[in-house]
Amino acid sequence: MEKYYDVIVVGGGMAGLSSAYALRNSVDSILVCDQYGVGNTFGSSSGRTRMFREMYSSAYYSQAAKFSNVLWKSQERLCGKRLRVPHGLLFYGEDWGEETIEGSICAAKEVMQKHLIPFESLTAKEISARWPLRTEPRWQGLFEPAAGAVLASEALKFWSDEIVRCGHEIRTETKVISVCDGADVKVTFENGLKALSKRCILAAGPWSKYFLKALGYKVHLQVWQMLWAYYSVETNQLERYPQWFCFQEKLKGDPDQGLYYGFPYMGDRKSDRGLIKIGIDWAPEKLKMSDYYPSKNIKIPRKLLQTLDNFVFAYIEGVKARVETHLCPYTMSPDAGFVLDRLSNNICIFSHDSGQAFKFAPVIGENLKRLVLDEPTLFDVSPWSVSRSSLSL
Repeated sequence: MEKYYDVIVVGGGMAGLSSAYALRNSVDSILVCDQYGVGNTFGSSSGRTRMFREMYSSAYYSQAAKFSNVLWKSQERLCGKRLRVPHGLLFYGEDWGEETIEGSICAAKEVMQKHLIPFESLTAKEISARWPLRTEPRWQGLFEPAAGAVLASEALKFWSDEIVRCGHEIRTETKVISVCDGADVKVTFENGLKALSKRCILAAGPWSKYFLKALGYKVHLQVWQMLWAYYSVETNQLERYPQWFCFQEKLKGDPDQGLYYGFPYMGDRKSDRGLIKIGIDWAPEKLKMSDYYPSKNIKIPRKLLQTLDNFVFAYIEGVKARVETHLCPYTMSPDAGFVLDRLSNNICIFSHDSGQAFKFAPVIGENLKRLVLDEPTLFDVSPWSVSRSSLSL
């Protein structure tokens, strides 16, 4: 006999767990299932740290981040320990009047001024005097002191523990092969077993495309494999690095697209060797996939590694060597916006996180909860509609 749940959540990453956490006290039975494991390395939720900020070129995303930070504080009170580390965030580099996937310095400044978000404006000389970052004379910067890092792995554990504590189920190594809508939602697993639910949340990250297609939605989705690395640094510089994002104008077609980010020393390795995390915020065509087949053996292009090293050794003082490298899949939409929507009366979805969703986790979870319960969302989520024109194939 097929087991019945109030809600089945497909995906055990950030969106799946945050939504199940939000629902944990509102329904009697939740099943969260993931084909690998909670926060696995084949999805976008692995790793210890993510950025949080209100410094956006888009007032919509800035205000959504404000909502999220309020909810983060509430979760931290319940958790009894911090899930974020506030240490500020520096936007710096060039501003050439165009928006990137991370926005721009000028537009972010306008949004923060309008919405009274505290920040500092800095010259290139002031940036280099304050942190071990080399700059070009024409560069400028914005520093948001209240921003910082989300402790992603700690958040996943907190949500998982709370979901189970409230009597719900999390199943790992449980692959969903189909989700069929009807009077109830029928979920079929790879082992042939089935389950029914009143409502279903699809939070399948890179695999969302296949569920959307089966449900009759044709949307544009790519998976970009994004490169980041740990670098060893001189001991006397270790505590001086900020959290930062660097913008550099590049010609169209230039293999170096000029967008980089870095974290301060977080002590986030089990064998702590004094490492900092630095990454590239674009992917070459070789690492962009329209069909996603996870693999541990994706070859990182040598030129891309060299591009990252060239930036790091040219602009970051005190770096000694690249110690290890990683790829993380970003589920990208054409406009870099999310999908958070109701697909039918019974099925809701979060997808297309474009590498920037973790900071919004409490907002994503709460809004999915409200869609499931037929309640008004925290704010207007129509900009994240699955049917918006920029997503259509």
